[in-house]
Amino acid sequence: MAIGEHAAASGDPRRVGDRIEALLGEIRDGDPAAADRAEELVGLLMQFYGSGLRRLLAILEEGRALGPEVLDRLVDDQLVASLLILHGLHPLPVEARVQRALDGVRPYLGSHGGDVEIVAIEGDAVRVRMGGTCQGCASSAVTLRYAIEDAILAAAPEIARVDAEAADDAAVAGGPQLIQLDPRRGPAAEVPERAGGTSQAPGWATIDARAAPAGIGVAGVEVGGERVVLCRPGDDDALFAYRDRCPGCGASLAAAAVHASNLACAVCGRAFDVRLAGRATDGGDLHLDPLPLLADDGRIRVAVPNGLPA
Repeated sequence: MAIGEHAAASGDPRRVGDRIEALLGEIRDGDPAAADRAEELVGLLMQFYGSGLRRLLAILEEGRALGPEVLDRLVDDQLVASLLILHGLHPLPVEARVQRALDGVRPYLGSHGGDVEIVAIEGDAVRVRMGGTCQGCASSAVTLRYAIEDAILAAAPEIARVDAEAADDAAVAGGPQLIQLDPRRGPAAEVPERAGGTSQAPGWATIDARAAPAGIGVAGVEVGGERVVLCRPGDDDALFAYRDRCPGCGASLAAAAVHASNLACAVCGRAFDVRLAGRATDGGDLHLDPLPLLADDGRIRVAVPNGLPA
């Protein structure tokens, strides 16, 4: 790995962990004995830095410097929080961290009239229940994977699997119908291919806030190699992201008209409710493909999933 790449990865605990696993795998393939020594070295370094981190927290606590404000800053920092979790020093249990993660994505879910709650945490698996308009939506798997799963795995890296059920499923004979979200951890995780044979790991992309429509309307942008439309249906500052493709005729939606909460294709005239996850206003099966969007601190972040249906 080049120095620049190493520096870029050092701020992302999951990328660093993946790189360590990949390097150990390469050594193991070439020399199993050397791999054993390398794993011992990594273990010793972890113990060493863990002991130092534990002592640092003890000094802060002894000096009465580890108050609620400082503690909140530590656990809100992704890198520091990951180190605390790694060494068993995080002050919050996994249940509290998962709850904080869900609270962080509720603004996105709420913008589509949806919600989420924890059903159970068993071992390294979390089960959540979707409610509101997100349940039963054809794009709910996209919403779950890129908003909820990312938040949970970042807050609680010891979680390996997230299962989701719709709120109405509990009343269905035979029990809830689960959507299992594929864990994306470790160097062996498969990265879906885009059209043309190129691979790209999914994730959040930050775009210039000036690309969004200043008032009611739509704007077409490119995010992660995908054409996306940003839609602002009202004066309440709510902003929504959808794949730039009309499900009725396949045309771009960049020139679509916006009235109330409805976005109407300029070519075929079909209308979709952008506040209800892009459902067709005529009650049909067609729907837009919504993309997770988070707007905070003057930034707009959009997650573009690989392999969206054509």
